[in-house]
Amino acid sequence: MVCIVAFVVVLVLSAVSAKYRRLLGRAWGCFSRRVTFRACDTTFRDDIKSSMLAPLAVRSPGLVKPASIAIEVLAWVMVLSMIVSLYLLGRSGLNLFVYGTCDKEDGQSCSLAAQMCSIDGGQAGFWDTALRGDVLGAFGNEFASLGGTIAAVPSRLKTWDAAEYAAPDATYLGGYDADKPVALEILDPGCRFCAELFRNMQAAGFDENHNVTYLPYPIRSEIGYKFVNSPLIASYLTAVRFYEAQTPTGVAQSGDWVILEQLFTTETGDQSTQEWMNDASRDDATAQLQAWLADAGYTPDQVARIASLSDSAEVAAELDRIRTVVEDEIDTVAIPTLIGGGRLHAGLADIDTLRGMD
Repeated sequence: MVCIVAFVVVLVLSAVSAKYRRLLGRAWGCFSRRVTFRACDTTFRDDIKSSMLAPLAVRSPGLVKPASIAIEVLAWVMVLSMIVSLYLLGRSGLNLFVYGTCDKEDGQSCSLAAQMCSIDGGQAGFWDTALRGDVLGAFGNEFASLGGTIAAVPSRLKTWDAAEYAAPDATYLGGYDADKPVALEILDPGCRFCAELFRNMQAAGFDENHNVTYLPYPIRSEIGYKFVNSPLIASYLTAVRFYEAQTPTGVAQSGDWVILEQLFTTETGDQSTQEWMNDASRDDATAQLQAWLADAGYTPDQVARIASLSDSAEVAAELDRIRTVVEDEIDTVAIPTLIGGGRLHAGLADIDTLRGMD
């Protein structure tokens, strides 16, 4: 292992000083044999160790052997550290390309990731698992996660068709126009980046050039939902969509989009309505949702029917179907995720990006 470490050091030094380049050929010869599991057929390794141990041999000859062993151990540690570092770098880069974050189990922990609310992988990290004594499980989870990322690479290179993932009875911001392409957003009503994306769409005039629809996806983990009222809002959004498909109301804008616009663009008191909704009790949140529907032009009877439908098995089954689509078919870990212009955009898209999408 000494010659491997020495080769790396000599390679770096050769880039900044010509006097080390004469050693590069010998270092490479020893390095290439070691990495192919062959014995080093040169004296390069011995020369390196001798140069390091010579001063010690003069002062304390008895320490030469222990020091030689220590050098070998240190070399092994350095090589293993380099291998692990290269693996982590490669894995992070691959995750960044596929998922928009270098850590797909905790997307928001990556400083290079797009702004997002992350869908937690629900899988303990390598060290958490290993420290519990399940070393084999730790390696198994790590390689399974890497395998999943590699398997997802082809999907990130394909041309994405948003209409393929839209609900059959989807509603569209401003109505549907057959001459416009479909764009699909995966959103959590409680995620602040979804609110920011909605405002960016308005500023970019995105809905003027696209049929914008959405899939509601309340983020959940082992301890519950990330935003406590997101499941309630998602059930109302889905119930409105079902009700509109079954009994057209004739309102100017479908009630689900009225809810999203009120939620993402208005303020309640001294905070955003979204923040208020995230902190509200279920009763207060329900009352507000029904008030928005009434303001949108729905009659009290229609609001009551939508409220009843929101608690139905039909709506629950649809939300489960959407969860399967998001997690298994689209396979994203970022909320919001936007499909448009033939691409999948993980995380928040800025105004310029939205304007550049076909």
